Amino acid sequence: MSELTSQSNLYSQLNELVEARFHVKHRSLGSQQNILQQMSGGHHSLRKGSGMTFSEVRQYQAGDDIRHIDWRVTARTQKAHTKVFTEEHEKPVIIVAEQTPALFFGSQVQLKVAQALNVAALLGWCTLQQNDLIGGLVFNGQQHAWVAPKRQQQTLLSWFNKALALQNSLIQPGASNPLYWQQACQQLIKVVKPGSKLFLIGDFFNLSEVAQNQLKTLRKHSEIIAIHIYDPLEKALPKLGWLSLTASWTSDHLLPINSLKNDTRQRYQAQYQQVWEQAQHTFRNMKIPLIEIATTDSAIHALITQRIVK
Repeated sequence: MSELTSQSNLYSQLNELVEARFHVKHRSLGSQQNILQQMSGGHHSLRKGSGMTFSEVRQYQAGDDIRHIDWRVTARTQKAHTKVFTEEHEKPVIIVAEQTPALFFGSQVQLKVAQALNVAALLGWCTLQQNDLIGGLVFNGQQHAWVAPKRQQQTLLSWFNKALALQNSLIQPGASNPLYWQQACQQLIKVVKPGSKLFLIGDFFNLSEVAQNQLKTLRKHSEIIAIHIYDPLEKALPKLGWLSLTASWTSDHLLPINSLKNDTRQRYQAQYQQVWEQAQHTFRNMKIPLIEIATTDSAIHALITQRIVK
């Protein structure tokens, strides 16, 4: 973490998460169809009629149903205004972010926990931008915090503060624990309402079978998109000569590796690719799209490229 020059740079800052809203000022969330190519259209409709609830009054636009013109507002403003209706069944957006010791790592630019919150912030502001309910869950392995979805900026800010508190409690890297996502999914099953849209952000290389079954349960009634956060050092070994690596964060056994050898770097890269393809296979079977974003990526550019944000 040579580029992280001070302890304060290790952690996300509230002002940075708030400023993320300017990057999505004129953007919205993409539909599940753009990723899985199996669902039609967006999740929100402007159809009028039975099963719809009043949303707002706005100035009349070409193509609007004249039966919904608000004559009182039209008379008062001397400009034609129409009533807009939306579907009664709202689909809250739920953001779930991992802030565990396994993500307290970064070789350049920033830690994985920080990038996870960058992605979460962009998705959160996008949700409010399109006037949807926003809420979420954040966990660090020791505790989790749930914020019920509402159509309020304060709700997203509350989620930010809880996420930062859990992130700031991390002091050193640690091994991935399958129980972390398992416990998070168990909580989600209890609190997430059918019809929600879930964004899962974290490390998905060590997902337990129990967690997979829990996600299948959630997937029956909700849309889910998983975003794997990784560091470039995990995917490719740089040419730095002899290196001493450990099998895990808790291991004291050092394994010497000559990173100058092509076959060593190729085996290292192949190992990551194998785990990544296995994770993709697992999520594909659950009909859940899984994408990856690096700590060195521009979070907004990555989300647009992957069609999660449009």
